Amino acid sequence: MNENYSYTEYNEEKNRIPWLRVLISFLILVVAVIIVLLLLRSCGKPVLRDDLIEAAKEYYEKYPDRLPSTIGECFVVTLDELEKEGLVKVSDYETCDKQNTYVNVCYLESKTYHYSAILECEVEETNYGMWQDGTELDINDNSDIRFKFLGEERKAGTKYYYPNNLTDIDKVKEYYASVPSSGYTGKEGQATGYKWYTEKTINTYWNGGEYSSTQPSGYTNKGTSKTVTKYTTNKPSSASYRKIEDVTLYRTQKAAYPNAWLCQNPNNEDDVVVSDKPCSGIHSKVRDITFTCNGTDKVSVSPEQIKNQDLPACGEWSSWTTKKCTTSLLDGIKCQTSEGYKYTDTMWKWYRKDTARSYYPSGSSSANDEKTYYVTSPVKGAIKDTATEATVYKFYKLEEGTGSGNYEEWLPITDDYVELQEMLEAFRKLNYDVNSLNDINQLDEIRYQYKMQYRNLEE
Repeated sequence: MNENYSYTEYNEEKNRIPWLRVLISFLILVVAVIIVLLLLRSCGKPVLRDDLIEAAKEYYEKYPDRLPSTIGECFVVTLDELEKEGLVKVSDYETCDKQNTYVNVCYLESKTYHYSAILECEVEETNYGMWQDGTELDINDNSDIRFKFLGEERKAGTKYYYPNNLTDIDKVKEYYASVPSSGYTGKEGQATGYKWYTEKTINTYWNGGEYSSTQPSGYTNKGTSKTVTKYTTNKPSSASYRKIEDVTLYRTQKAAYPNAWLCQNPNNEDDVVVSDKPCSGIHSKVRDITFTCNGTDKVSVSPEQIKNQDLPACGEWSSWTTKKCTTSLLDGIKCQTSEGYKYTDTMWKWYRKDTARSYYPSGSSSANDEKTYYVTSPVKGAIKDTATEATVYKFYKLEEGTGSGNYEEWLPITDDYVELQEMLEAFRKLNYDVNSLNDINQLDEIRYQYKMQYRNLEE
C-alpha cells in the first residue's frame, strides 16, 4: 500500500511541474513586455520634441511667406495647425494640448532661424529654466528664445532739466533714481549718487510740550513756565516749586429760590394777589411762597427750612476760592466759609537736546521722504548718507520748437524693454499705425531697440 501511494504521488507531482513552469514563464514574459513598452515610451520623449520641430520646418518650407523676416520676430505654429497639414502623426500626440503645444521660430541677427518646441502633453512636457539675457553665442538646439523691445520716438527741441528748467546740463547738480515729475522722462548723465543731510540740534519736549512741576526722566532742561493756583481745606505738602498761603475759603451752592408770592391785604383776607416779588404795600401779608430750581418746576420747602435759611440744594457745591460770597434766599444761593490754604505751583515745559538730520533740499528728517541725490556735497557741511547709494540720472523734458531748437534725440516710449505687442500698442497710442516690426522700420519718426533672452531645456 505504501509503495503504491508513493508512486502515485510522485507521478502527480511530476505532471504538475510543467504547468507551473509555463505560468511562471508567461508572467516573466508579460513583465518584460511592460518594461520594454515603458522604456520605449520614455525614449519617445525627445522624439516627440524633435519630430515636432521637423514638422514645423516642413510647414515653413510649404509656406515660406509665413516665416519671420525681420530680426527679432518670432512666430508660432501650433500642433493643431501641423495636424491639419498632415505633418505629424496624430496618434503620437493624442495626449497633447493642441494649442499649447507648439513650435516657436525666431529670426536671429545672423539671419538664421532658431526653432524651439514647447510640449504640453500627458506623456511629456518641456521644462525650461529661467529666462536670462544673452546672445546667439549662449544658445543651442535645446534653447528657447524670445525678444524684448524698447520703442523710441524722435524728438527735436530744447532740453529743460529738472528741477529748475536749466538748459545747460553742466549747471545741473540734482540727480534722481526715477522720473521726478510728470513730463521729465528723459534721462542722462548716469552716476552713483547719494542723499545728503545736515545735522542740527533740536529741542525735544516731554509729552508733546505738556507742563510738569517735576522733572520727567531724561528731560533735563526747563522751557517756558506757568503757574497754577489751587485751593484746599487740607494743608498741601511742601515742595520747592510750591508756594502755600493761609486763606479764608468760600464756596457756593445753588438752592431753591422763590418765584411767586401769595400776598394778602391784612385788613381783608379775601383780598389776595400773586406776585413775582416779595409782598409789600396793601398786600403785605405773606400767605404762601412757591419755590423752584429752574423757574418752572415747584420745589417743596418747609417754613422751618425758610427760617433756618436751609433751602433744598439745586446743584453741587462749587470749588473753594477766596472770592467772598453771601447766602441769599431770594437768589437761591448758599454760601459756605472755611479756613484753608491757597497753593501755587510753578510748572515748566521740559525738554532734552537731540541731534536731528535735515535732508537737503527738502528739510525732511527721513531719507525716504527725500527724492534728490547728489554726487558731491550740495551745501557746506552736508554729510553723505552712504546707505542711500543708488544709480541716478539727470532728468529733463524735451519741448519741441523751443529755445534754439537744434537738439534732436530718441526718447523711449516705455519705461523698460517689453513684449512686441506691448511696444506696438504704445506706438499706436502715439497715433502711429503700426502692427509689426516691419511697419516701424518704414517710418523715420520711430524706431526700436531689442535684446534677446533665452532659457535652456532642463533634463
